[in-house]
Amino acid sequence: MVDVRSVFAARDALLTAGAVPRQLRQRVRPMILQSWQRSIASGAYLPIPVKELDERWLTRASLRRAADPVLAGLAERLVDLETGLLLADQNAVILRRWIPDHSIEALLDSVNSDVGYNVAEDLVGTNGVGTVIETGQATQITGPEHLSTVLQTFTCVGAPIHNPLTRRLEGVITLSCLSDASNVLLTPLLTSTAREIEHRMLELASTRERLLLDAFMRASKSRRAPVAAVGSDLFLAGPQVTELLRDIDHAMLWEYVRSVAAGARTVSGNLESIAERLHVAHCETIESDGAVIGTIVEFDLGRREGTPPARAAARAATTRRGAALPGKSASLADAMAHGAHLASLGTSILIEGEPGVGKLTLAEAIIDSVGATADDVAKIDVAALSTDTTFADELPRVLERRPSVVLVTHLESLPASAAAAAASLLEEAALDGTPPRVIGTLTCARDGECPAGLQRLVDVIGVGRVVIPPLRDRREDISEAATSFLRTHNGGRSLTLSSAALRVLICAPWPGNLRQLDTTIRGLVSTTTRFEILPEDLPADLRAHARRRQLSTMEELELSAILDALQRHHGNKFAAANAIGISRSTLYRKLRSYHVDPDRMYF
Repeated sequence: MVDVRSVFAARDALLTAGAVPRQLRQRVRPMILQSWQRSIASGAYLPIPVKELDERWLTRASLRRAADPVLAGLAERLVDLETGLLLADQNAVILRRWIPDHSIEALLDSVNSDVGYNVAEDLVGTNGVGTVIETGQATQITGPEHLSTVLQTFTCVGAPIHNPLTRRLEGVITLSCLSDASNVLLTPLLTSTAREIEHRMLELASTRERLLLDAFMRASKSRRAPVAAVGSDLFLAGPQVTELLRDIDHAMLWEYVRSVAAGARTVSGNLESIAERLHVAHCETIESDGAVIGTIVEFDLGRREGTPPARAAARAATTRRGAALPGKSASLADAMAHGAHLASLGTSILIEGEPGVGKLTLAEAIIDSVGATADDVAKIDVAALSTDTTFADELPRVLERRPSVVLVTHLESLPASAAAAAASLLEEAALDGTPPRVIGTLTCARDGECPAGLQRLVDVIGVGRVVIPPLRDRREDISEAATSFLRTHNGGRSLTLSSAALRVLICAPWPGNLRQLDTTIRGLVSTTTRFEILPEDLPADLRAHARRRQLSTMEELELSAILDALQRHHGNKFAAANAIGISRSTLYRKLRSYHVDPDRMYF
């Protein structure tokens, strides 16, 4: 039973003093304390439960179709019991509401507990929908355990609904009743109801698979061109098309064909590489009960073009010993092609990019491509120099050995005076007629600005410049990179990433780029005991990004500007808001609408 007086006292202490005294902490369930702390940290606006409608409720037809008959039947059994039933999606947007006893309807309306409203924990605090999503388990929130005062009239019991095929969280069902009507049997009741909905989802999923298979068989027989059936979790094709699409991530393929089927004439940057490789002659959507469940794609293989010479040269130049950056996106291929071209010219090269994009890997691949031996290469890691040894001291000693290549990493660590001295030394070496080839790596800020004081040295080294794009701008490379790292670290185990887990990885922002992805995969290898990595095995912050809704191009630009400002100002929200010309409250509102927690983004 909930100790109502102690819970009230603990909640008041947290809201007024910022902490719960030890003697009270022992009388509040740990799950509730954690929810309170999450809610406050994310800026939940407690006086008013929900401020805005969220139109995403219109898009969850498949979940509503599976849950409607089950919850309608439960509602009939709850008549005259002063209860309300809610169905919400994985973003905590309410999709449907049943009120068996209309005496409670006014109370539910007063807290905006109705269709279309978002009741995520970071918006309204601890509650029977948002907290279930955060914890991933059936939960009962009784009266004062709600952080918002206006919700304390209710006891809310929620249970998660998972996709029976992918095990992704699809939604939540919640029963709301008056706070004094709580009952321990409500949790198993809601849990069994959720399982019944999952069973119906499995039946409907089987129907969708049969419909897609039938459509694929008809298309294969009636068309000369190769075809494929592509759904969100299903792919059917013959050997020729399967080989064509072998290294394309399924999640990215589904996004591409869905946009083509919808009539899009252009695609976002993340899908450009797929558009370059695939010539789709025709796309036909397959529907079931008014919802698009997949597409039949007809390919024009006669229009396929060979690999552009520059990109072929890049692969040849950077894979002689397997030292290539994983991925096949157009932007990455162009960067490697440019590096290979500069290598063939014998010029000095400056490789730029954000932390962790693979600058050193590309530099070593370029050195390998020109046939330089270990004795011909001198390496200086500026960041590793001791306080007693400056770069201006080390560089002359290196130049005296007359190496054919000097590899200088972490140029951004140089103070301005040392950078100026190094630039003078390299200019003097060029005048003597025996300049070595210098290959340098420079970590630039997210906005691409060069650190102050380095411009002269950058101009000397950067006769040729290669910029490696960040991982967030080439999401089609994430699947291949994750799979490559998994092969490297699995220690011979037969370990794979499920398609659902890959979709989560693709949705994440990866501010640490390949290095962060590599660290994540190494952590998964060390902690996963199964043969397949599932979404629930991934870190919580990555799963949180996967719950974000898909953004339009304008929304992506807006979110990118906000995150850029936050990173430039080291997470200071007030300064970031001023930098982009909006109020701090507007910044908080936009972050909540995008379901982004900037404090989790590695500032």
